[in-house]
Amino acid sequence: MTAATTDMIIRQMASPTPRSSAEAQIAVSFFEPPRHPSAQLSVMAMEKRTSVVPGTSGIYQIRCIRDGKIYVGSAVNLRERWDDHRRALRRRTHHNAHLQSAWTVYGEESFEFEVLEYAPEVQLLNIEQKWIDRTDCTHRKIGYNTCALASSQGQKTPLTWRGFRDPNGNSVSIVNLAQFCRRGGLDFPSMHRLARGVSKLKSYKGWTHENSVRKRDYVKSYDGFVDPQGKPAPTITNLAEFCRSNGLDNTHMVAVANGRIVSHRGWTHMRGKMRQPAREYTGFVAPGGAFTIITNLAAFCRACGLCVAHMHEVKSGKRPSHKGWTWRDHNESEVAQWRRVTEIHKSPHLGNQPLPATTRS
Repeated sequence: MTAATTDMIIRQMASPTPRSSAEAQIAVSFFEPPRHPSAQLSVMAMEKRTSVVPGTSGIYQIRCIRDGKIYVGSAVNLRERWDDHRRALRRRTHHNAHLQSAWTVYGEESFEFEVLEYAPEVQLLNIEQKWIDRTDCTHRKIGYNTCALASSQGQKTPLTWRGFRDPNGNSVSIVNLAQFCRRGGLDFPSMHRLARGVSKLKSYKGWTHENSVRKRDYVKSYDGFVDPQGKPAPTITNLAEFCRSNGLDNTHMVAVANGRIVSHRGWTHMRGKMRQPAREYTGFVAPGGAFTIITNLAAFCRACGLCVAHMHEVKSGKRPSHKGWTWRDHNESEVAQWRRVTEIHKSPHLGNQPLPATTRS
């Protein structure tokens, strides 16, 4: 026992305020580090009642009285470590952004330093790891720690994120989420919001998390799709992942399945919206002056390198021409005459949709 410790005990014994047996036991446990886990409650109770922090090695926690969150650490000298924390927090230069933010919001008076366990210097990291696992202080709703593995001051260990599920439904633990997102082409803020349980989305690019605030069955299966070749597609599980793999738009495919649109890039649905008969256009004039009958304007524009929206504007009069194509209204007799001299061919790639034939007047 050091001279300073002896002097403090003597001053406490000379204090005019009488002490109960319990308080005396607390004072003794402060100066003689407990050797058994059962004495930890006495240590914690003592630390809350005294502003004196021992200069021995051990495990500590910094607790916010306002929200109950904790920061767990270890130190060779607890007193000096607490002084370092307060100095950095007061200057707003603390290495832990979560603790710094809470300190700034709630104020210094809302935090208290507690000794969890005294330990020899050679065992600090092992015992600190046990306290980190026991308190789960890396969980954002419980504590401020960002590293799940105990490490010496100045050494940074990547945090392990548990609870994620990949697009195939497999449980995944991710070490260093930021680096994982960069390598996988994912957005770190979106994945981080999923893990924290504050995202408004059920998933992000097929990834989900057990903390998601919107609960649902993992994936939805879609059947009844018909591919561009007209063949029924097998049941699709996780439509979003299927669309990313095949260059499709997930929103449009859902609209096809629900009957809001007819098709998307050739994909249709058995129970979807029925395709309307192709409309016939009889007033277009080709760049060479030939009157042209067009059936299925969209397919015609794709085949000829035209813009279907611009062709509609030409028809409505909003645009005078598009790539040499113009529009002129004709009467029924002229159209009937053109039909007699025009042979409508059927293109193999359009199925039963006829391609227009062009004739000169």
